[in-house]
Amino acid sequence: MDNGRYIWCRNCGAIHHVTAFDRYPIYALAGGEAQALPANDWRDFMARHAGHRLEAMTATGNDYLPSGSAFDPMGIAYLEVSNGAETLLLRRNRKRIDEALNYEIVNGRLVQTEVSLEVQEEAIRKEMKLHFCWSPAEPLADEKINYFVSLFREIVNHIDPASAHASQRSDVDENISYCQLDSAIVETLIASCEGYFLPVELASLRSFVETHSDSGNVMALVKRRAVIVEQRPQ
Repeated sequence: MDNGRYIWCRNCGAIHHVTAFDRYPIYALAGGEAQALPANDWRDFMARHAGHRLEAMTATGNDYLPSGSAFDPMGIAYLEVSNGAETLLLRRNRKRIDEALNYEIVNGRLVQTEVSLEVQEEAIRKEMKLHFCWSPAEPLADEKINYFVSLFREIVNHIDPASAHASQRSDVDENISYCQLDSAIVETLIASCEGYFLPVELASLRSFVETHSDSGNVMALVKRRAVIVEQRPQ
C-alpha cells in the first residue's frame, strides 16, 4: 500500500507516515499566480512532539480497503504497523481532497472472515468466441462453451481456497487476487470434458486452457477475500 515507514508518538497517539512527499512544497495563490512555499512535514511533526516518546513503526503488509480501490484518493483504508513488539491498527482517511491523509489508531484488528474462489465466466466465453483460434477444430457453439464453463465452475467449487496460492493482485480491487491454474486442475478439467467433446475439440480445449492459465489470463482463478475490523476487548 505504501513504503511502510511510520512514526508513533506514544505520548499523544499521533501517527506520521514518512514519505517522499514530506518535503513537497505547498502551493498558494498570490496575485493570481501560484507560489511554492517550502514544507517539511516530518520536521514539523518532530518539532510538535519534541520530548515525547517516539517509536519507529513498519507496515506489516496486512491491510484492507473497504472500497477495494487503491486509487480512490478519498477512500478509507485500514493497515497494521508494528515495532516488532506491538502491533497497531491504523485507519487512514481524509475529509477533503486538498487535506493531507490522516492516520488514527483503531482499537481493533483485521480478521479475514471468508475466502472464495471464482471462475472468470464471461471473460472465458468472450475469449473463446472472439479471439481463440480453434484450428484444426471448428469454433465451439455457445452450448458447448457454456457446458465447458459449467464443468470448470463445478471443479473449482470443490477446491479449498486456502490451497490456491495467489500470484497477482487485481489492479482495481485490493480484495481480489488471481491464482495460476495448476496442472492437476487442468488434467481434471480435460478429463471431465471427455465423452461430450470430439477428440479434435478436446485437443483444442487443452491448448486453450494451457495457454490461458497464468495469473494474468482468463483461466486464472479469482480469489476474493472478505475482511472485518474486529474490536479488541477494552
